[in-house]
Amino acid sequence: MKKLFEHHIARIDRKIELYIKLSSKISRARLTIFIVTLLFAFLASGRLHELVYSAILIAAVIVFLDLMGRHKKVEQFIEKLGFLKQVKGEQIARLELNWDEIPFRDINRDKYLSHPYAQDLNIIGRRSLFQLMDTSIYEGSSKVLSAWLLNQSKDVEPIKKRQQLIQELAPLQLFRDKLRVEALYTKSKAGRYEWNMEQMLDWLRLPKKTGFLLPLLIMIILSVSNITLGILAMIGKLSSVYVVFSFVSYLTALKFTGDKVKGLFDAAFQMEKLLGSFSNILSHVERFKASDDKEISQFLKVYQEEKIKPSVVLKKVRRFSVAASVQKNQVLGPLINLVIPWDLYFSMRLENLKEELEPKITKWLDKFYELEALNSMANFAFLNGDYSFPTFNKDADALFKAEELGHPLIPENQKVANDFEIHSGKDLFLITGSNMAGKSTFLRTVGINLVLAYSGAPANAKSLNTGLYRIFTSINVNDSLGDGLSHFYAEVKRLRELLDELNKDEDQPLFFFVDEIYKGTNNKERYAGSAAFLREVAGKNGIGMVSTHDLELADLESEIDALSNWHFVESIEGGKMSFEYKLKSGPCPSTNALEIMRMEGLPV
Repeated sequence: MKKLFEHHIARIDRKIELYIKLSSKISRARLTIFIVTLLFAFLASGRLHELVYSAILIAAVIVFLDLMGRHKKVEQFIEKLGFLKQVKGEQIARLELNWDEIPFRDINRDKYLSHPYAQDLNIIGRRSLFQLMDTSIYEGSSKVLSAWLLNQSKDVEPIKKRQQLIQELAPLQLFRDKLRVEALYTKSKAGRYEWNMEQMLDWLRLPKKTGFLLPLLIMIILSVSNITLGILAMIGKLSSVYVVFSFVSYLTALKFTGDKVKGLFDAAFQMEKLLGSFSNILSHVERFKASDDKEISQFLKVYQEEKIKPSVVLKKVRRFSVAASVQKNQVLGPLINLVIPWDLYFSMRLENLKEELEPKITKWLDKFYELEALNSMANFAFLNGDYSFPTFNKDADALFKAEELGHPLIPENQKVANDFEIHSGKDLFLITGSNMAGKSTFLRTVGINLVLAYSGAPANAKSLNTGLYRIFTSINVNDSLGDGLSHFYAEVKRLRELLDELNKDEDQPLFFFVDEIYKGTNNKERYAGSAAFLREVAGKNGIGMVSTHDLELADLESEIDALSNWHFVESIEGGKMSFEYKLKSGPCPSTNALEIMRMEGLPV
């Protein structure tokens, strides 16, 4: 697939080169037309018939303007080709896990420090699942994606619906790429002081201004009075005193309505500018057609309903913006408002337009953010064609069953897949093994694939069937100098939280992961605490995977019915250590700590 993307990039480069040459040709043609037109205007003046002279000048101006329009379109196309090249380059980076070339959006990792699994399973932050998957241009879309990955409430129907949408979107590479290119181009044109979508929605949701009707009615009456009395005074039928009195009354009313019309142009301009630039994105979605039996067709219906298509509503906004722009014209604005209450009328219209637009734009944006998040997952599925969509068959004989389960954040040439299944009654796993043998990675592998399954994305497995579980981890516990917590005490608090979750009266069992339990204390107390913990969690409403270096804990298998022993091993040949990273049943038969010390030249 990398070669395919490199081929696409090479084609894009050739196109960019061609269009740069075309742009240069048009620029030279424009300059030539301009110079020739100036020379003609100077040399032919008075020598040709005026009609012929004017026609040639008009024709030259039309040609010049046409070339300007063409040049602008070519330059836009070159920019969009550049963004398409960027998209293809990022695809290669995602395939190779080249993190420096994969865009990263910070979603405030500190916010999730106490999340049940976000930190330990590398769901968010740098070099995370979120960074690998997220292709969103807009922050709202990234928030939707992160919410799906971090959601603790599991309902199988939304998951299955999302799976269907992702499977339908995955092969639509052209649709997804064009949508992303349009979004990148639109975002690149946003000015520093222009609104973003959230600011516009905040403005649309402000309380509606009222009290327009009576002042507007009074001013219309006074406006009609001014015009009528003025005409009568001009033809000598009425004294001009009445005109002055009526006009002064109109000006007074105009002054009192100043607060109501304040900011009319700025608001209309910002709204039209933002929606106008966003219209290319919405139009692309609006024009996309899929079979009626496809889930994506139903999903996009919100953009394709005839009466409230984005294109129809945006035309209305554009017309309104043109009318409201009179306020900023320092000559035309005052003149029109001295005759009729133009700004007051359109300020009232703006308040009504806000009320009409807010629910439509909210619905479109919510759906668009969801579409971008779905496209992120569809792109993930497209790049990983050997991944499979999990099933949630309750009648299966296993609580969890995976074939060739791997970790999506490990490069393909380093990844080792494992088969793994869990049956009722044997749902507490004690995993032993030497240093670096793969215990922690395997815990994370099972955990991150559960997250993928519940988000609706494909899992890094040949097949995966699982029940619906809450997830809780205690893997990468850190000390906290600010809170005065040692590593050991921080782990104790985390395990207390785990027990609280396990003891909750919930329909969905807890799937928990504990790595190197109580590693921050001495051997004697670590064994006693670990054994007590395993006895406590066994037989509860959950499934557990606990890793340890304490081989003595393996003896608990004869005491705890739910517990089973599993391990990872290494081999040492010719003074070099190698790891198989394959999960095997039973307790670990070997250790390697002393050998590692010896290999590094330490006394043992």
